[in-house]
Amino acid sequence: MNVVLIYNPKSGGRKTLQALRPLFKRHGVKIEYSFTIQQLDSKKLASLIARGVTVAVVGGDGSLNSVARHLVNTKSTLLPLPGGTFNHFVRDLGMAPDIESVIENLDAGKRKRIDVAYVNDELFLNNSNLGLYPFSLIERKTIRKVAGKWIAAILSAVDQLTAFRRHALIVDGEEFRSPFVFVGNNVYDIQSALVPQRTSLARGLLTVMIATSQTRRQLLSAVMAVLRGDAAKRKDFTVSNPKTMTIYSRRSSIPVSFDGEVRRLEPPLNYRISPRSLNVLVVKAK
Repeated sequence: MNVVLIYNPKSGGRKTLQALRPLFKRHGVKIEYSFTIQQLDSKKLASLIARGVTVAVVGGDGSLNSVARHLVNTKSTLLPLPGGTFNHFVRDLGMAPDIESVIENLDAGKRKRIDVAYVNDELFLNNSNLGLYPFSLIERKTIRKVAGKWIAAILSAVDQLTAFRRHALIVDGEEFRSPFVFVGNNVYDIQSALVPQRTSLARGLLTVMIATSQTRRQLLSAVMAVLRGDAAKRKDFTVSNPKTMTIYSRRSSIPVSFDGEVRRLEPPLNYRISPRSLNVLVVKAK
């Protein structure tokens, strides 16, 4: 198999081209062209994508998001490889958690067309959030420069729960004051214990979870209910599966996260699903 390789040497896996070339070659995969994640605007890459190629991406969810924006509604196919810290998208596809296991089983891979989602013009493969998580990401980037990523994640999460900011929102005509809104690409099973699992990437639906908790204690209780699989029973936690959703706010801009990145977007926030618009080569874990 021939592939075009895009890699992010700064992602969690920190894979360099020198390390990746022999790994691909060992399993009979030829790298026709290679680009770093900083070269996505290359005219050569654009011409290859227009022609229809398999684009192997080594990086985290943010890197996969950046590449997917160039591949939607084209003839090219995304081959996502686990090269980040968490690799949520690769996991949800049911793929192996390491690069070599995926590459050595490429012949068994199947091409599928999956959905992507958008908030305004921003694509996301996994989910988008507003409220606690985006503010946590903003603060984490500041703390991380001094304390490191794991300490930064813990400190920023504690700070967010202490501050307990609630946002006045109008979601499809209904008013909420919410500390946290989650919008997932496709269907998540929130009845499962521990972590909600995505059950499909091609149902043409969003999963929307809105916490309306009025106190820190209620919010912590709602989080625990999600982990236990009991969130649907709570009055301060709503779950729905629309195809579109609009969020209004009186603020001029709102920090919104998608696939681990965060930007300030101007409301209204228009969420929508784009059915079967991305070709993906899925190599199931054995």
